[in-house]
Amino acid sequence: MGDKAILTEVLEASKLTDTYSSLTASNIIDQLKEIKSGSSHLTTSVHYEGLDGSNSQGGGNTSNVNVNIERQNNQKKEVTTNGVPDVYTVDDAVEFLGFGRFQILLAFLTGLAWMADAMEIMILSILSPSLYCEWAITPMQQALITTCVFSGMMLSSTAWGKFCDRFGRRKGLLSAALLTFAMGVLSAAAPNFHLFLVLRGLTGVGIGGIPQAVTLFAEFLPLAQRAKCVVFIESFWAIGASFEAILAFFVMSTGWGWRWLLLLSSLPLALFSISCLWLPESARYLVAAGRPDLAISSLQRIAQLNGRSLPPGRLIEGNKATINGRGKLLDLFSPTLAGTTFRLWILWTVNAFCYYGIVLLTTVLFQSGDECHGGISKQINNSLNNSIIVTETPIILECKPLLKKRLY
Repeated sequence: MGDKAILTEVLEASKLTDTYSSLTASNIIDQLKEIKSGSSHLTTSVHYEGLDGSNSQGGGNTSNVNVNIERQNNQKKEVTTNGVPDVYTVDDAVEFLGFGRFQILLAFLTGLAWMADAMEIMILSILSPSLYCEWAITPMQQALITTCVFSGMMLSSTAWGKFCDRFGRRKGLLSAALLTFAMGVLSAAAPNFHLFLVLRGLTGVGIGGIPQAVTLFAEFLPLAQRAKCVVFIESFWAIGASFEAILAFFVMSTGWGWRWLLLLSSLPLALFSISCLWLPESARYLVAAGRPDLAISSLQRIAQLNGRSLPPGRLIEGNKATINGRGKLLDLFSPTLAGTTFRLWILWTVNAFCYYGIVLLTTVLFQSGDECHGGISKQINNSLNNSIIVTETPIILECKPLLKKRLY
């Protein structure tokens, strides 16, 4: 009996071997190809008969061999409810919340920073002739004042961008505003020209970070209003330049002098520094920094002022900078961006050359009164047709002290 049982098991095993032989390697490969070309989650049933080892008289029972192959995605699956995504990015939230009171208030707050920036630049056209009377500086030294300010701006602009990327837009703006305000106040009390140059150079370093206000403003704008609102901010530059000219007229006409003008011109930056307490941090920066909870709080402020609610779901990272990594300065010179980079540089260089040339020339023209000709030779023909060369003597403008009331 034992030998018979063993023989039966061997026969049954041979039947299974014959049956499984039909499932060849090529069949398995074909099944895997079909599964790979299908959805990410697919269950395939392969049907074979006679796998239960029954004999030909046994009624031919059927058994199913299920081949379950599941492909796991590296990215999380986006869950949806009624066709609406349950996750959203910062850009999605800004578009969903729309344009409202928040953006209007932020526009005036950003405009205040832009206005203060323009005042610090416009004052350069007034300081040079005033310092000539104060310290009897040469024309080369007068030009050096403007050079120091713009050198500070040029060297610090890139550094401020990296600072804001690491510590946040709000902290960067507050630091730049406080630095510019402090250096402006100290410049007003400078005892000599050399220290004044150093302080104005540091003022330029602070001015280089003020344009980050426009970057912050743009990050909270819906795409449809972004271009027109950023251009609208430029109007505050004109307001600041005009206000500085009016302020200089009243301060100089009363005899207070350039020191008081510097002090009063720094006050808008003090107001902006105080208003930074209300200024929200960039939600995009907070998400990139791994603080989605604070990003949601920043977005909720927009929702509250605009009378809207946040989109349903969970806030995730979704911008290209997060996916592809942050860009580098050398990317500006890549084959794709090099042409645009150089064209923009030329555009800004020519624009600044023309603009500041006119601004710095305004005070000189005003003081000359069309009387200073700088030694011009004229050829005059008399009645006897004899040429007479007349050389006009340069008229030296009277230097009137502008400072009657001192700060110390």
